Amino acid sequence: MNIPIQAIINSVAYCGLVCRLCHLADKCDGCKSATNKCGKHLSEEGCLQRNCCIEKNLDGCWQCDDFPCNKDMYSEKYDRKIVAYARCIKEEGVEQFIKYIIKNEKVGIKYGLNKDYDFKNEDQVLDLLRFGKTEL
Repeated sequence: MNIPIQAIINSVAYCGLVCRLCHLADKCDGCKSATNKCGKHLSEEGCLQRNCCIEKNLDGCWQCDDFPCNKDMYSEKYDRKIVAYARCIKEEGVEQFIKYIIKNEKVGIKYGLNKDYDFKNEDQVLDLLRFGKTEL
């Protein structure tokens, strides 16, 4: 990964996803930019997490008193990794969260769509982030 750490930190989305590491990163500068090409943002209903954070003047959902709200991308119908990412940020900060992602990439734990953090429960994702493994 040859992306400067500060660029990755600055690209963390309102929901906790990392826009700079997204499969659309070559076409989009993230959900906080004017070139937002995120599917949620472009959908008819828009992105609830993004719109709510903008309305409340928050950098991310992890700063909200209602986190996790169980709405839209934090509902049970979505992959729980998104809530786990934001929970990690709430508990340890954006910089530490990104350090975990980078450390794990170096040992082969891949971030992104259809990669290693997908379809696990919140605690498994947090264990994978923090310790490079999930507890059995």
